Amino acid sequence: MSDVAIRIADRGNGARPDQPRPAALPAGDVTFMFTDIEGSTRLASGLGAERYRVVLHRHRALVREVLRATGGTEIDTEGDSFFVAFHDAAAACAAAVGIQTALRAADWPDQGPGAGPLRPRVRMGLHTGEAWPSAGGYATPEVHRTARICSAAHGDQILASAACADAAGLPPADVRRLGDFELRGLPGATELVQLTAPGLPSAFPPPPVRPLTHHLPADLKTPVPRPGEDRELDRAFASHRLVTLTGLTGCGKTTVAKAWARRRLAFYEGGVWYCRAGDDLGGALLNALGRRPEALRPALDTAIDRLRGAHALLVLDDLTRRFAPDVERLLSECPDLAVLAVGVRPLELPGEAKRALGLPSADDGAAILAGYCEERGAPWTAADCRRLAVAVEGFVPALAALAEVTALASPAAALQRLTDDPVGVLDGARGGRFKAAVDGAVAAISGPARAVVLELAARPRGATVDEVLELCRQRDGSLEALVELVDVALVVIERPSMDQAVYRVPAPLRWLLVGPDEQEAAERESPHAAVTASFAERLVHPVPFDGPRLRAVA
Repeated sequence: MSDVAIRIADRGNGARPDQPRPAALPAGDVTFMFTDIEGSTRLASGLGAERYRVVLHRHRALVREVLRATGGTEIDTEGDSFFVAFHDAAAACAAAVGIQTALRAADWPDQGPGAGPLRPRVRMGLHTGEAWPSAGGYATPEVHRTARICSAAHGDQILASAACADAAGLPPADVRRLGDFELRGLPGATELVQLTAPGLPSAFPPPPVRPLTHHLPADLKTPVPRPGEDRELDRAFASHRLVTLTGLTGCGKTTVAKAWARRRLAFYEGGVWYCRAGDDLGGALLNALGRRPEALRPALDTAIDRLRGAHALLVLDDLTRRFAPDVERLLSECPDLAVLAVGVRPLELPGEAKRALGLPSADDGAAILAGYCEERGAPWTAADCRRLAVAVEGFVPALAALAEVTALASPAAALQRLTDDPVGVLDGARGGRFKAAVDGAVAAISGPARAVVLELAARPRGATVDEVLELCRQRDGSLEALVELVDVALVVIERPSMDQAVYRVPAPLRWLLVGPDEQEAAERESPHAAVTASFAERLVHPVPFDGPRLRAVA
């Protein structure tokens, strides 16, 4: 922004006392315009005082002639800058185009032999917002926003906020959307557009302000890389626009999703936007996009308007199935939009690619546990924590549950306690949050899925699809139940070979679902241990045992 424009915007948004003022200034939805000459200081120095006076006088006369014809109210003029207010956004846009056209058609002083006429290159900024006149001017941040927009323009260019273009009802052919930008000193994002018209140049460099390309929260610490999960998400988005990342509460879904999305910023010129759904997905989206809700209009409608033409990625965290219709509408009305939905369960929408968060590798699990210990001031390294991480198979909620005892004692001491009483350590850690998360996940699944998870929990080595069907052959829907368990990450898939898949309950979950006696028998007799009634009684919603006991393959 030029020094003159800064002074005009900063001195209370009012006019000089000696400048005449009409009886009434625009009020309510007001469109503001700032203009100034690009490089005016260099221009004045190069031309000399007399020739620059001629250029400046002609420039002012042309601008004022267009303002009289379009109804613009001149609020302030200083040096080469104009500050103007309009009752009507369409009139303001017409004035901007008219000023640029008049400047290009006028006669200007010649620069010398072979150099041609010296035409001043004027940059212009427009913005529409609610404003009320006060003390002969305006005291509103909307004036500052307009001045910042003007400072982002290049000579001969007309920049406007999207709010101005929308208020003016401009057709798409007259508007080129440039994206969201952070304007210094102003909260939120401002979407900038360039106004185009026949006879005016259309190719300009990007605005010299920082583009707002994402709303990803800054990491408080560097997350442990999960390259396997990154590759899975890459493969899923190669052919799908909706991918759900699911898993138990506390398993690290949000960390993985944000880290992956941050690495994808260069692929989405429309931005990467993160939000937690909360109670109102539309309102959360507007907040992430830096947009204000519109009166008497659903927030989701406003968000869809913003995203309709954008090649963008949404990361929607803590998303439940009640928002599935909203997500389906977003995808259907915004054809270039991609959505990564993070939650406990998939949305079950057409075209959805489902990815359950897998178990981290032993090294990654050790690094995660070492990070928890470092947060608590303990010196343990990933190498120190590796055996403990392997014991819980890298299961992140279990690692979090073990963090306190590991940090306060040592990894070796924590491993010994885990060996002696795994249920007691995990059940009592962190106020019982680990067990509560498991109980909540089991309570949310269907009855057939509970039956299958009980069967699989008694088999430390897991079972193939055929064995699951054999285990549950007296029940309908066993395969659907198995899919449900994989979706919520109560069961993981292991592939010992390309043509074989084994479905297994992670060890920390088995310790809570299977009692000590059953666990000992299962470990001793491997996958063929019988399941007892006490097994199911540990669940919040146990499977009824009124009928024959669940069968195990002998």
